[in-house]
Amino acid sequence: MYPQIIDANINRISEGLRVIEEYTRFIAQHEIITQQLSIIRKKINISEKNPIQNLMIRDISQDVRAAEVPQKRQDITHLLKANFKRVEEGLRVLEEYTRDPLYNQLRYEIYMIEKEVYLSHLKPIIKPGIYLISHDVDILEQGLKWNVALIQLRDKEGNKQDFIQKARHLKERAKTYQIPLIINDHIDVAQLIDADGFHSGQDDLSVEDQRQLLGPHKLIGKTTHTFEQGLQAKAEGADYVSVGPIWETPSKPGRAGIGFDYLKRASELKLPYVAIGGISLENIENLSIYHPPLIGVIRAHQDIPELQKLCLAYSRLI
Repeated sequence: MYPQIIDANINRISEGLRVIEEYTRFIAQHEIITQQLSIIRKKINISEKNPIQNLMIRDISQDVRAAEVPQKRQDITHLLKANFKRVEEGLRVLEEYTRDPLYNQLRYEIYMIEKEVYLSHLKPIIKPGIYLISHDVDILEQGLKWNVALIQLRDKEGNKQDFIQKARHLKERAKTYQIPLIINDHIDVAQLIDADGFHSGQDDLSVEDQRQLLGPHKLIGKTTHTFEQGLQAKAEGADYVSVGPIWETPSKPGRAGIGFDYLKRASELKLPYVAIGGISLENIENLSIYHPPLIGVIRAHQDIPELQKLCLAYSRLI
């Protein structure tokens, strides 16, 4: 039954699973997937029919690959990819040489775990800071240089083709600075340019539907005006919500400011949130007691010096 092949591939699969499991346990902190990987690893280890015989014939001096120098992984992304392939290839080898259907079943389970783990790993991290929103490419590029947390391309009046051109340009610039680019309203543009994320209002597609279109590795944000809407957005799978408008603002014509009641409770969502609406140098200090992880800036950015001062002012609040 080719004991050397069985022995080598059970070891290979078990080692690969443990590498991935340590990532999901300690880095991603994904409890369910960690448990799934642990169960699969144990099934592999107990599936070995003749472990003593396999140990007896183990001889690395006869293994032509035993002296190979291990490859250095560039980063976690390459580490995950390499070890998922190691596991999947090892399972296929066991399936072919033993004809045991268990290995076929486990291989397909690993395919789905790979999808979730790998794509989730690619999702950008939301760091605290200024969330800069504009239709102006120059303004957003300036924000990149000041290391804002996120930039959002939002244009309620321009034509679609111009919007696409701006989005394509900003995608490359944001990638250079490793700052996520969010597209507002136009989910087709977000798909077209492979943006880092998408933001929508209350009257748009549900977050679940947006996720179907964009995938698990994209950031999805939703505008909310009440705590209940925030809870609903979280239940749908939003990665963050906006809380506002705190004060009345021209960017939301006809909508009165909601004040601070929602902001007081926003931390209960256990989700990143953006305090937004009418924020300026004159009132930003009023937000300090609420410690919002993100502050959204739209109108005030029209004045570059004021925007720079806002960024500095917010850095003192966090």
